[in-house]
Amino acid sequence: MRRPFFLPAIFLTVALAVCCLTVSAWAQSPLGGKGSISGKVLDEKGQPVPFANVMLLGTQWGGAAVDDGSFTIVNIPVGTYTLRASSMGFEISTQEGIQVQADQTTTANFALQSKSVGTLNEVAVTAEKERIKTKRTDTSHDINSKDLESLPVNEIAEAVGLKAGVIAKGGDLHFRGGRAGEINVTVDGVPVKDPLVGGGGAALASLAVEATETILGGLDAEYGNAQSGVINYTTKEGGREFEGQLYYMTDDYGQPDNTYDNLDRVFLGVGGPSPIDNLTYYVSAEGTFSDAYPATPRDRSRTRILNFISVGDRKSNSVRIQSKLAYRPGPNYKLTGEVIYNNTRSEPYLHMWSRVGYVQTFRDTTQTGEVVTRRGRWSPTQVDDTYEYYNPSNHTPTNINRFNQLKAVWNHTIDESAFYNVKLSRNFFYVDSRVGGKNAWEYEGERENDLWFNYTDREAEPFFIISGDYPTLSHRETIVYTLKSDFTQRYKNHTFKTGIEATYNDMSFFRVDRPYNSNSQGEIGGTRTNYHYYNPEGAWYIQDRWEHEGMVLNLGVRYDVFSVGEQLDISEVRERVKKQFSPRIGIAYPISDRDVFSFHYGRFYQIPDRRFLYDNRDALDGRVRGNANLTNETTVSYQAGIQHLFSDNVAGQFSVYYKDIFGLISTEAGSSFGTVGNTNQYVNKDYASSRGFEATLSRRFSNGFAGEINYGFGVATGVASDPNAAVERTFTYLPISEQSLDWDVRHTFSVQTQFADLGNWLASFIWTYSSGFPYTPESRDTRELQPENTNSRRLPSSTSLDIQAEKYYRLWGQRFKVFLQSRNVLDAKNITTLSPGNWPNPPGSIGDDYTIYFTETGKAGGAYVDEDIDGDGIGDWVALNDPRVFLDPRNVRLGLQLNF
Repeated sequence: MRRPFFLPAIFLTVALAVCCLTVSAWAQSPLGGKGSISGKVLDEKGQPVPFANVMLLGTQWGGAAVDDGSFTIVNIPVGTYTLRASSMGFEISTQEGIQVQADQTTTANFALQSKSVGTLNEVAVTAEKERIKTKRTDTSHDINSKDLESLPVNEIAEAVGLKAGVIAKGGDLHFRGGRAGEINVTVDGVPVKDPLVGGGGAALASLAVEATETILGGLDAEYGNAQSGVINYTTKEGGREFEGQLYYMTDDYGQPDNTYDNLDRVFLGVGGPSPIDNLTYYVSAEGTFSDAYPATPRDRSRTRILNFISVGDRKSNSVRIQSKLAYRPGPNYKLTGEVIYNNTRSEPYLHMWSRVGYVQTFRDTTQTGEVVTRRGRWSPTQVDDTYEYYNPSNHTPTNINRFNQLKAVWNHTIDESAFYNVKLSRNFFYVDSRVGGKNAWEYEGERENDLWFNYTDREAEPFFIISGDYPTLSHRETIVYTLKSDFTQRYKNHTFKTGIEATYNDMSFFRVDRPYNSNSQGEIGGTRTNYHYYNPEGAWYIQDRWEHEGMVLNLGVRYDVFSVGEQLDISEVRERVKKQFSPRIGIAYPISDRDVFSFHYGRFYQIPDRRFLYDNRDALDGRVRGNANLTNETTVSYQAGIQHLFSDNVAGQFSVYYKDIFGLISTEAGSSFGTVGNTNQYVNKDYASSRGFEATLSRRFSNGFAGEINYGFGVATGVASDPNAAVERTFTYLPISEQSLDWDVRHTFSVQTQFADLGNWLASFIWTYSSGFPYTPESRDTRELQPENTNSRRLPSSTSLDIQAEKYYRLWGQRFKVFLQSRNVLDAKNITTLSPGNWPNPPGSIGDDYTIYFTETGKAGGAYVDEDIDGDGIGDWVALNDPRVFLDPRNVRLGLQLNF
C-alpha cells in the first residue's frame, strides 16, 4: 500500500515553525497581559437595548450589544479606561475608571435613559461580514440569499459546485477528492442525510434559504460522520416587519415548439410578526415543473390556458414547502419550530426506451396451451391494423421522492458568557420507483429476451425495446429521530463547546428485478431484496478555542458510537457496538493585520451507508451480501491555509491539503454466515489519497462591480471509485495500486462577475472550465481488464458560460424586477457521462459499448454494433447520439420577481 509522505512532512514542518513563532511572540509580550470587559445595556425599565454601541474612549476597541443587551470586548491591554454606551433614542451613558486586569473579565452594566427624537431623515445601514476569518482554522465558503438571487443558478448545489475544491459529476458533489457520500448536509444544524443510502435528502428551495456555508476541510469536533466536508443550510425566518417575495420563471414562449425544457417555476414566500406577541413566522412554497433535458417522449395529457400557459404532468414535477415559527418568551430564550416537505415525481430518460412507433402484434399459443401476445416488426408508421402503437417510455418507471422534516430548536442564553441549544427532529425519506404504479405480478413481459425479440422474423432488435415493462421496482423508507444539544461557555481567553447527539434509524427496503422470473423459493422476481432494520447511534464532543495575542488554538476530540442493531444474531456479529475517537487540532495565527495563517490536522470517521450492512444478507445468487462487521471509514487530513486582505474590497483564500483515506467499502469473496463456500460481501479494504491546492479571490461590490475567481488543482487516486468495482468488472488481477478516481479532475476554474447600477439594473456572468475526467479505454476483444489501465486516459476539457440580466422597477411602491437567464450560452457540447449505462444489456451489446465506441472512434454519444456493411469482417457501429452523454444544451428563460 503506497503512502505518500511528503505533504504531511511539509505540513508538520510548517506547524512546528508556527509553534516556534508563537512561543517567540509569547516571550516578547508585555507582562501586563490583556483582559476583557463584558456586561449588559438595559433601558430604565430593565429591558435589553440590542445593538447598542459600547466604546472605550480614546482607543480602537469597542463592540455592540446583542439581542439580550449583552456585550463583550476582548484583548484589551491592562489599564484604566472610560467606557461609553449609546443607542438611537437614548441618552449617552459614560462610566469612568474601568479597571482591566490581566486574564480577567471586568463587568460594566449600563441603564440608558430614553430621550425624545425629532423627525430623522432615512438612514441606510449596511452590515458587512468580515473579509477574513481570523479565528477559524477551517476552509469554508459562504453563499447568502442575495448571491442565489442574482447568479444564473437554479439550485444551491450549483452554486456550491463553483467553489475551489469541489467537483460536480453526475449530480453528485465531491469535496477534495472524496467520494460523493462523504459530505454531511445539515439544515439549521440538524443532519438531513439518509443513513441507508447516503446523500442529502433536503433539496431546499434556494429562495427560502438565508445562507449556505460550505466547509471543505478543517472540521471542528462538533462535525461528525463526514469524511470530506459539510454543507450547512440556514433557512429564512420571519422578522419584525411583514415581507414577501413572489417569483416566476419560464422558458415556454407560447407555442409547443417554442420552448427549451417546458419549464415553469413559481415561488411564494411570506414572513413577519404574528398576532401573538414575540411570535414570528415564515412560510414558503415552490413548484417546479419541467420536461428537463433530455425530455422523455412519454404520452401525457396537457391543457393550455390563455394559449401560453401549459398545465399538466411533465417529466419532472417538484413541490417544496417550508414553514417556520420563532417564539421569544424572553430576551434570553428562543423556541423555533419548522416543517419542511419536499415531493418530487420524475421519469428517467432511458435511451433504449425512447423509440416511439408501431409494432406488429399477434396472439400465439405456448407449448402449455396458454395464449400470449407476441411482438413482431417495428415501424415508425402504422403499416396495417396488425401494427399497434407502442411507446416504450410509457413503460419506464415513475420515481417518487419525498423528504419531510419536523424540527424543534430551543436556544437559551444563560448569561453573557454561556448559552446552549437543544434540537429535536424527525426526518422521513421515501423513494418509490415502479412502472405505472404496478405491483410486481402486474408487469408486462414473459421473459427478458421478449423486450427486443421480433417473433415475425425470429430475430432480436439489436438495441431498442419493442415490448414489455422496464423490469424492476423498488420501495424504500427511512425514518431518523435525532436529539442534539450543544453548550458553549466563554471563560477568559477560552471558548469551550461541548455537545451530544443521539440518533435512531428505522430503515426498510424492498426491490424486485426481472419480475417475469421466479427465485428458488418460488417468489416473483429473478432477484429480491426485502428487509426492515433498526439501529441506534450516538456521539459526544468537546472542543476549546483558546485566544492569545491574536493567535487562536482550536483543540477538540469527538467520540462516535453506532450499533448494528439487535435484530442480527450474535453469531453473525463480532462486535455489535463500534466506537471511535477522532482528534482535531487547528491553529490560526495573524501574520499581520491583513494576513492570517492557519493549519489543521484531523481524523475523521464515517459510518458506512447501512445498505452495506444489511443488503442481500440471505442472497445465494452471486449478489454482494451486506456485512454487519464493517467498521467506520477513515480519513486523516492535513491542511494549511493563508487568508490575505489585498485591499478593503479584495480578499484571498489559499489552501493546500493532503488526505489519506482508508477502510473504504469494497467487495471481496470469502466465507459468509449461513453459506457453504465463498460469496461476495462488503469489506473495509479500499484505500485512496488526495492532495491539492485551492485559491479563491473575491471582490465585494464597489464602483459597480463585484466578482469571485476560484481555482482548484487536485489529484484524487485510489484502488477503486465504486465499492462494487471488483464484481462489476473482471480484472486480470485484483488492483493493488492507486489509479485516478472517476472524479479526478486536475484543474477547475470558475469566474463569477457582477456589473450593476444599484436599483436600476444588474448583469451576472459565470464562466467555468475543467480539465477532462478520466476514463478506462476498452476494445472489442477486452475480456479481462488490466488494473493499470483503469482511468488511464482523459476526456476532453469542458467549459460553459451562463448569464443573467436583471432590470428593476417600482410597482405599487414595491421593488419589481424582470430578468433573463441563459445557461450554456455558447451551446458547448461537453461530455458529462461517457457511458450512462443501459440495463438490461441489449442483445447487440459487446461490452461497455459507449466506451468501446469512443475508444475506437473518438466520438461520444454511444453506439451499438450491427451488420458488417463495409466488408472488413467487423461489425459496423450504428451511432445513437444518446443525449445523456452531454451537458444540457443552451436554454433561455424569462422571469419576474416582486419583493413586498
